[in-house]
Amino acid sequence: MYLAADTSGAVFGVLGSGGIALCLTVLLIFGIVGGRLTFRQNGAAVCAFIAGTTYVSAGKIWANPGKVVEQGLTGLGVGAGSGPFGDVGIGAVSLLLAIILVACPAKWLPPGRAAIVAMIAAFVWPAAGDGSIWAMPVQFAAAVLMMVGA
Repeated sequence: MYLAADTSGAVFGVLGSGGIALCLTVLLIFGIVGGRLTFRQNGAAVCAFIAGTTYVSAGKIWANPGKVVEQGLTGLGVGAGSGPFGDVGIGAVSLLLAIILVACPAKWLPPGRAAIVAMIAAFVWPAAGDGSIWAMPVQFAAAVLMMVGA
């Protein structure tokens, strides 16, 4: 335990990626269920996406949602060319998630569902590769997290 760790230059002190993941998860839950801060569709999606990005860097127990998404995509045959939908690549899944987040009506995608879709995007978009357009939001979220000490 590092209770006396050097915190010079850190705005919030030492947070760590696991600590940020925990805090963002609690914020997301309270924002969705309607605490003092209530998320609408976009707010829930942004918070969930940043939380999911933190999960990837935190590892340990936080890596489990990403593993579930990966297993689901594998089960659907994404990238294998032999799934029930035919040859669906990771880029198509990334585009589908973006379309859902941007174009789906709020009545079909309330904050809780928007958070789930954005969390899935946080795990799928990096899998599309560093040279893809899907890497940009992930890299931006990672840069924001690095600024606060993750």
